[in-house]
Amino acid sequence: MPGSGTVVKWHQDFPFDPHTNDDCVTAMLYLDDVTNENGAPRIVPDSHRGPIHSLWHNGIFTGAVEDKIARECETSAVECAGPAGSICLMHTRALHGSSTNRTSSPRTLFIANLTSADAIPLSPNAVPSVYSDQIVYGKDPGKIRVQRQTLEAPEIPAGASFFNQQSQQGM
Repeated sequence: MPGSGTVVKWHQDFPFDPHTNDDCVTAMLYLDDVTNENGAPRIVPDSHRGPIHSLWHNGIFTGAVEDKIARECETSAVECAGPAGSICLMHTRALHGSSTNRTSSPRTLFIANLTSADAIPLSPNAVPSVYSDQIVYGKDPGKIRVQRQTLEAPEIPAGASFFNQQSQQGM
């Protein structure tokens, strides 16, 4: 929100929305121009190939990686800015965050997660939609593909999004 001072802390989407495999993409459609000044997303290249980081700290689900990892992200992240109508695609394991909106204008995004048809959710969707579980292209393979991985269970937010969880924590 304009002038709110809200920062999206460094995180990965996959721990919020784990699936049986990680063939999952986050698509952000920019409804407004997205610039450095209004808090364009910053993404760490190739981080989707690395570990899945914990979003739990001292028994609390913070929705953010630990400070040491966040400092490392700051040094290698690239900005994903663009005019309204642009789409930023990133793997759900990619480390990303954004800085505060320093303008008086909104930075509105429509965010959707797209998954392979054989990637089955492992926890309830925190923001359910009538479009959940719909196949966009292709057909149902009739199989579930499972990757070997160990994940911490996410905490389903009480509000409409995980931003509330990040803002309530003193990380």
